[in-house]
Amino acid sequence: MDPKAYLYGAILFLYVVLRPVYTRLIRKLLSLTKTNVDDRLFSAVEMPLWLAIFLLLLDILVTDLYPSGLVHGIMLTLVIFLIVLALLRAGRILIYEVALPAGVVKADEKTLNTVKSVLTNIYAALILFFGFIYVLSLWNVDITPLIASAGLFGIVMGLALKDPLENLISGVLLLLDPPFRVGDIVRIGDLVGEVKEIGMRNTKILTFDGDLVTLPNSIVIKNEVEDFHLPNERVRVRIRVGVSYDSDPDHVKRILLDIASSHPLVLKDPEPQALFLELGDFALIFELRVWTELPNKMQVLSDLNTEIIKRFREEGIEIPFPIRTVYLKES
Repeated sequence: MDPKAYLYGAILFLYVVLRPVYTRLIRKLLSLTKTNVDDRLFSAVEMPLWLAIFLLLLDILVTDLYPSGLVHGIMLTLVIFLIVLALLRAGRILIYEVALPAGVVKADEKTLNTVKSVLTNIYAALILFFGFIYVLSLWNVDITPLIASAGLFGIVMGLALKDPLENLISGVLLLLDPPFRVGDIVRIGDLVGEVKEIGMRNTKILTFDGDLVTLPNSIVIKNEVEDFHLPNERVRVRIRVGVSYDSDPDHVKRILLDIASSHPLVLKDPEPQALFLELGDFALIFELRVWTELPNKMQVLSDLNTEIIKRFREEGIEIPFPIRTVYLKES
């Protein structure tokens, strides 16, 4: 018998006998980390990888003693099957626990589970396809027609399902890197409203008019998104007003600041500002800037406008109309 066979047999024997030892050692090392994801990954892939290594060592031993292409092919096919199984188990844990962990992606549970399922199925399909292709090549099967057919099928399906696939992929991207959350007030293009649902294909927005608008996710991805809740819910209200050139600018600014400071919904920090912006064609242009919470924005805007009109009338400050002088030339 070839001396190498004894060596391979000894390695195989030690591998089987010492398996409990190195398994406990690996688990001990993994227990030192702060996360339990690595422990779950090891538990998921331990058995298929252990069997795959066992079969590889056994294949080396059997091939050395009794060379046979058929036995070698069967052994490697089983090894590939076990490696594919380990990759499928590990991929599911990575998608659920690392890529899309609970509580990190701001979406409802139903949508999040759908995304996880879709990503898992896509990952599994790719792993199974490449594993199948490798097995065919292992048995010397010509895979060129199969790859060509798969490519043609992919092109046809891509053209036929262009819009649904684009929306589906956009939905996955929205959940992986969300620009907003369910319940946020957002502006997407010219549309402003509350995000009610982030789905796999569509995002639903409830406008301030009470209309529920369904936007394809591809449109959401392509447009600029403004989230009024991020990084916080404070918003600035700006009111521009023009007064006559007879008015005292300092007096106008004091009135504007007094109006802002006395409103209970106007925040004290940042402080309100009254700015003299420009010398207009027919008026001195001022701007009052205040901060408030997002739900109070429209109420603050309305109250401040109302109070400005009242106080200006009481103080005798005129808000002039545009003045134009028209000369008529006699024919």
